[in-house]
Amino acid sequence: MSTASSRAELAKGVLHDYSTSRAGAVPLAERRSRYHFVALWTTLAAGFTFLFLGFQYHDAGYSLARSVGAGALGGLAYVMYALPAAYLGSTTGQTHALLTRSIFGKLGSALVSLLLIGVAAGWTAFAFNLLATLYDGLFSWGNVVLISVVLAVLGIVNNLFGFTGIAAFARYVVAPVMIVWVLYLVIKGLVSIPSDVLGAGSGDISGVPFLTGVGIAIGSVMWGNEPDTWRYGKPRFAWPLPTMVFAVAVGLVLFVAGGWMMAELSGAGPFEFGAAYRYTVEYSLFGALWLGALVATALVVAINDGNYYEMINGGQNIAGHAPGWRRWYTCLVMAAVAAVFTWWFPSIEDGFFKVAQWSSIALPCATVVMCVDRFLLPRLVGIIRPVSPIPSWRDAGVANWPGIVAVLVALLFGAWGLGLLPGQESVPSLGLVPVEAWLLAGVIYAVLVAVIARIPSATSVLGFGRRHSGTADREGELTR
Repeated sequence: MSTASSRAELAKGVLHDYSTSRAGAVPLAERRSRYHFVALWTTLAAGFTFLFLGFQYHDAGYSLARSVGAGALGGLAYVMYALPAAYLGSTTGQTHALLTRSIFGKLGSALVSLLLIGVAAGWTAFAFNLLATLYDGLFSWGNVVLISVVLAVLGIVNNLFGFTGIAAFARYVVAPVMIVWVLYLVIKGLVSIPSDVLGAGSGDISGVPFLTGVGIAIGSVMWGNEPDTWRYGKPRFAWPLPTMVFAVAVGLVLFVAGGWMMAELSGAGPFEFGAAYRYTVEYSLFGALWLGALVATALVVAINDGNYYEMINGGQNIAGHAPGWRRWYTCLVMAAVAAVFTWWFPSIEDGFFKVAQWSSIALPCATVVMCVDRFLLPRLVGIIRPVSPIPSWRDAGVANWPGIVAVLVALLFGAWGLGLLPGQESVPSLGLVPVEAWLLAGVIYAVLVAVIARIPSATSVLGFGRRHSGTADREGELTR
C-alpha cells in the first residue's frame, strides 16, 4: 500500500469509521482480508486476560489439563455464538449499536448502547489495574490505582484513528510478539515441570466447579459486539471460522497454559500476579525487566483497543448524530468513563470474576435476539425487518417490546444463575448458565413475536420505524 493511500485510509478512519447513521454501513469495497483479521482477533481473543485466567485456574486447584479443557470448551461455546454474530455485522456493514436502532427501537438501542459502554469499561478497568500491578511487580512502583487511571486515559490514543488504528497496531506489533513469547514460555515449562506436577491439581477445586470455570472462560473471551469488527469482513457465514478457531486456540489454550505455568513455577499466591509475572520475566525473557514491561504494555494496550472501540461505537450511536459532533469527542468522553471505572475497580470484590460473568450474558443475549430477528423470524413467521438505510433517532421505532423483554428476562436468569444479584447469598446449580441465558433470550423472543405477529399493530409493538413500518428489507443485505 502506498504512503498516499495509507494516509487516505487513516484520514477516513479518523473522520467517521462508519459509526454513525450519517456515515452509513461499511461498503463491500472496503472489506479487509482474512490475514488482517487473524492478527486482529489473535490480539482481541488473547493477552494477559487469559494468562490471568490460567493463573486463577491454578489457584482454584485445576490441573493443567483441566485448565486447558475449561478454556477450550469456553472457546468452543464462544465460536458457536460468534459465527452468527459476526455474520450479522458482515451482511449489514453496521456496528452493533447502530443495528439496535432498527431492531430494538429507541429505548432498546439506548439500553444496549449503555451495556456496550459499561461492559467494555469494566474490562478496561480490569486490564489497566492489572498492568499497573505488573509494573509494581517488576519495579515496585506502588501507586497502582493512580498509575492505572493514567493508563486508562492514555489508552484511548489508538482509537483516535478508528478501526485502522487498532488493526494496524494488532497486525504489525502485538500478535507476533505475544505468540512467540508465550509459546516459548509454555515449551520451556513443559520441559521444566515434572509430569506428575503437570497432571495434578494444586488443591481443592470445590469452590470453582468445572462448568463454572468454563463459564468464566466464555466471559473472558466474550466481546458481544462482534458486528463492530466483522462488518469489515466478507459477508459469508463460515468466512470468520478459521480466524476465530486460531485466535481462541492462542488465547484459551496457549495463554491459559502459560498462566497456569506462571502460577506453578513462581509459587505465587492468589493475589500475587505481579510477583508471578516478575518471576516469569526472569524465567522466559532472560531477566530483562524493561522487556517484560514493554510486552505487558503492548498486550494490555492492544486488547483495550478493542474495549475502547466497543465503548466508542456505543457512544457514537447515542451522540454521533449531533450537529458538529466529532468522533474524537466521543473518544475523550469514553476515556473519562474508563478512568472512573478504573479508579473504582479495586473496591470491587472478585472484580475479574464479576466482569467476566456479566460479560458472558449482558451483550450476547441482546446479540442473540438480533440474530433471531434477522435470520430466523423471516423463516418462522415471515417478518423481515429492514435495517437499511440506518434510521435516525427520530425515524427509529419507540421500542421492540418483545426483544427488550427477552433480553431483560435472560439477563435476570443469567445474573441469578451466576450469583450476581444484589443480596444473593447462594448460587443455584444450573449447568452452563451463559449458554442457557443466550438460548432463553432467543426462545422467548421467537415465541413472543410468533404471538404478536397475529395482531394488526404488530409492526408498532415490534419497534419498526416510521419509514419501514409494513415494509420488507430486500435491498439492505450485503450478500454479494
